[in-house]
Amino acid sequence: MPRVVDREARRAALVSAAATVFAQRGVANTAVSDIVKAAGVAQGTFYLYFDSRDDAVLAVVQRIAGALIDSVSARVAAGASAVDRLLILRDVLSEVGAEPGAPELIELMHRPENRALHDRLAEDLTPRLIPLVEAIVAQGVAEGVFRVDDQRAAAWFVLAGLQSVELAGTAIPDMPAALTTATALALRALGCQGDPR
Repeated sequence: MPRVVDREARRAALVSAAATVFAQRGVANTAVSDIVKAAGVAQGTFYLYFDSRDDAVLAVVQRIAGALIDSVSARVAAGASAVDRLLILRDVLSEVGAEPGAPELIELMHRPENRALHDRLAEDLTPRLIPLVEAIVAQGVAEGVFRVDDQRAAAWFVLAGLQSVELAGTAIPDMPAALTTATALALRALGCQGDPR
């Protein structure tokens, strides 16, 4: 009787193997053969799940992004006030570059030749972040600390400002300070008075 393969589990194992090898060898020094060796599968199996190594890179980045969304959601939910929740969002985004292998993946995603990969990731992340930021804005309006008429547009503005730090090519070591500045500007644009920290 033929063995039944759980396609989702096999793909997840390939993504995990790719993440491990990327972290150990670096993305540029990793071949498909390295990934399949780490996963313990034949090279042809890789191509049942991915069209290219770049697709595996995107899958690893999407996994990191998914973990980021989960972390943002959990940590932001723990914030008491809208300002606290926005500052927690800033802090989580600041920590992204500290993940093993993340600096090289981030640099790879920002190369001009990988623009399509970057755009695919942004198309996946942005719709997932907008409702979270919109809830923070709505809470701030209800608390009387934010003064905006269109909460959804304000959420777009805040998220675009935070994303522009990354899109501007800010170096990973400079990201925390740049995100702090962008968040302070966003808070002022939302009508927040005083120094939120």
